[in-house]
Amino acid sequence: MGIPVERWRALVNFGRNLRWRTRCRRPRNDEEVLRLLQEHRSEHIRAIGSLHSWSEIAQVSGITLDMREFADVRPYANKVQVGAGCTLERLLERLEEINARTLPTMGVIKRQTVSGIISTATHGSGESSLSHFVTALRIAAYDEDGQPKVFDYRDGDELRAARCALGRMGVILSIEFSTVPAYRVRETIRIVDRVEDALALYRHHPLTQFALVPYAWKVVAWGRHKMPPGQSGSCPIRAALFRALNVILIDFLFHASLRACLLLGSFATKGLMKTMPWLLKPLANIPRVDAAEHVLTLNHHWFTHEEMEMFIPSSKVVAAAQLLRNAIEISAGHDASIPPDIESQLRAQGLYDELMQLRGRYVHHYPVNFRIVLPDDALVSMTGSSNADWFSCSLFTYHRPGRRKGFYDLCSWCAHAMHMLFGARLHWGKHYPQRLDSTATARMYPNLDRFRHLCRKVDPNGVFRNDFTDRVLGTG
Repeated sequence: MGIPVERWRALVNFGRNLRWRTRCRRPRNDEEVLRLLQEHRSEHIRAIGSLHSWSEIAQVSGITLDMREFADVRPYANKVQVGAGCTLERLLERLEEINARTLPTMGVIKRQTVSGIISTATHGSGESSLSHFVTALRIAAYDEDGQPKVFDYRDGDELRAARCALGRMGVILSIEFSTVPAYRVRETIRIVDRVEDALALYRHHPLTQFALVPYAWKVVAWGRHKMPPGQSGSCPIRAALFRALNVILIDFLFHASLRACLLLGSFATKGLMKTMPWLLKPLANIPRVDAAEHVLTLNHHWFTHEEMEMFIPSSKVVAAAQLLRNAIEISAGHDASIPPDIESQLRAQGLYDELMQLRGRYVHHYPVNFRIVLPDDALVSMTGSSNADWFSCSLFTYHRPGRRKGFYDLCSWCAHAMHMLFGARLHWGKHYPQRLDSTATARMYPNLDRFRHLCRKVDPNGVFRNDFTDRVLGTG
């Protein structure tokens, strides 16, 4: 049986900020992938998953490989081999069914494919990213003579490069993850006044994440930690009630209300943000214990949105949060008291006047989310090549695609300022402002040259490049 026919497809990503037409093929096994690499060796090739990225990482003018047929899940001992096109949701379900195990960490969205997850170092809170827990990879690429070949990476810099490679190391066929026994998480919502108060929770609640709420300027913290093995501590009725409340109140009603407020104008969106901490008060300080998957994941895919995520060294997170608050206030037309030391740094970088030009041009309408992410053993993951912990901080917009210019302007300034002042790195799969190019990337990632060298070894003709990787990684 031959390879499925080539079809032209119009693709749109989850955030609906990107649309493009491409020639698409859907291989069914390794041999078909290799034949496609041979057939299109003079073009550009990109493999796609669920298209949940907001950056241009999946776009290509050549051939797109739809990898959904690669979805097998094969657990064994304390590991699992999973096909590149399998979703996180299916993987978690199969692990639970077969041997009551799970992944060491998990992203908020379960509809992403595992190949997309590791290609952009998707993460949760309180652990390294999922890329860090990849123990082996099978990838279709090219040998030094330009012939298609399946590579099996199990150690060394090749594995460290392939764990988070933005598609540059080839077409991922399967991934081997380490797994852990299924565990439960205890969560308590707390509403505090300062970022420092939220940070104090990490000593005893290492899976905590928190949100800085604009205009109310309160901090909502979800204090979380794993329950010890054999210790349940759960009340099934309370766990079921919290599941229902999260789905109804947070996943649906809050985001539906936000969409309605965006139609009504800035007064309504500011009002919703000011009241959000008080709306959550009935749930505050009530602990719940549930399976990790039900605590750590949400249904954010129900409402189209776009996100930019920046990674800041943990030692800089308080100053970074203050800078983001100042930028949001000024962008909304409010007065803001910028700390003198931060103001002097902004002026030295030529960023102060640029910030003032944003005044009154955009009302940000969503909490700024913070999660702690431990270092990764990967060459160009956002927390790789580091011995320190990082905090990710995310800016979201729920505006329709045609109304996001103000968000993009704010993101462009924030990304550049956070990079210049705090050494911030940006998530590869999320909104990635044009002003951050390969020169900025070289400052962020000390192993970039080594990564480029390994990419050239398995892709001597640049088949796996696209415009986005050229911009952020360079063509070297």
